[in-house]
Amino acid sequence: MNDDDDGRPPLEPARPDAAESEGRPSYAPRLPWKWIIVGVVGVGLLFASYYVRRGQRQEALREQMLALLQEERFRDLSERYLGFRRELEEKVVEAVEGGEPETYVDPRLNISGLRAGEGLYLRVPADFVTSQERVEGAAMAMEPDAIMRCLGLAPTSARGVYEKGYFLTPSYEDEIRREPDMMELRVMDDQLGRHVQVDAPVVASMLQADWFMLVVQRGETRAESPVDVFLWDLRRDQQLLRARIQGRGLLVPVRLRFDGVNNPEAPGRPQVRSAGATDCSIASQIRALAGGETLDFESGAAVLEAAAEGGEDEGGDEPEAGADEASSEAAAPSESGAEASESSEASASTAPGGSEASEPDDPSEASDAPESEAAEPESSEAGGDGASSADPAQP
Repeated sequence: MNDDDDGRPPLEPARPDAAESEGRPSYAPRLPWKWIIVGVVGVGLLFASYYVRRGQRQEALREQMLALLQEERFRDLSERYLGFRRELEEKVVEAVEGGEPETYVDPRLNISGLRAGEGLYLRVPADFVTSQERVEGAAMAMEPDAIMRCLGLAPTSARGVYEKGYFLTPSYEDEIRREPDMMELRVMDDQLGRHVQVDAPVVASMLQADWFMLVVQRGETRAESPVDVFLWDLRRDQQLLRARIQGRGLLVPVRLRFDGVNNPEAPGRPQVRSAGATDCSIASQIRALAGGETLDFESGAAVLEAAAEGGEDEGGDEPEAGADEASSEAAAPSESGAEASESSEASASTAPGGSEASEPDDPSEASDAPESEAAEPESSEAGGDGASSADPAQP
């Protein structure tokens, strides 16, 4: 018996390439490959066009930034800036490699007169500066100190020379040329605009500096190791000062007592050493080298005498006029009596209504220390190693 006998159509195998026109079944309809290929090519062309146009915009922005830096005003400023940096770096490396300097002070030097000019200040660790290239790193790592404040000067930090003038260096142009990312390039373009508007005038002002002071730190801290101090007249390219200085600053806490007021004992031991006191000691010695007035051990004796006289007055008279001034610049012996202090945070004053300023907590120590041989400083240290400090953090 066959299929024709029962009335059913004969079985025919399905083929994947069978056409509907043939009347035969197929696995699935045929894909429109040519349209798929056309679509893929079209999308690829769109992406390629986008990236080409973005690359063109990126190169146009890059050329615009480089063209701005190539303008005559910035090209001239860049040449002067790079020459000024090389001059500073040569002085720094020469000072570091020269070892202990022979003390020299120009007889015309007047430290207070430096306020009339524009100055630069830099402090670097000697063990870090081994070449001119490393001066920049030392300057960028410099932290604030109190030496210039204790001298009464406000120079510009040489760190700013490197921070604000970096856009004038060839390295900055190389970064622009190498930057592959469009977004980063746009950020650099915004920064360049700020450099041009804000930093360029500041850099031009720095290049007009009249003097440059360098402090070379020969150890981990300025309190334990000496520093070498150098001062140059940049206008005449002359050295005005060079010396090695050891900071020995101490803070001398003095308590005030008033009649009718309960004065409890302060807990703990007072702080007698601080970075600010050390920096003011260095500043005081710099001033002494230049022939200026300095703080010495006798200033501390004057404060104690003024306080004692104020305590003996029965009528509530105020202390002598010089006592208040001397107290702000006092220096007194350290707790061991072996060295002179270089900084004070005390002031002699009287309370309203005739209240009197009394002596420090230990009158016997305060009055005897200046006369003891152990507290007498050596002649080489009596030349003003201290500085006044109303606040250890802000001498």
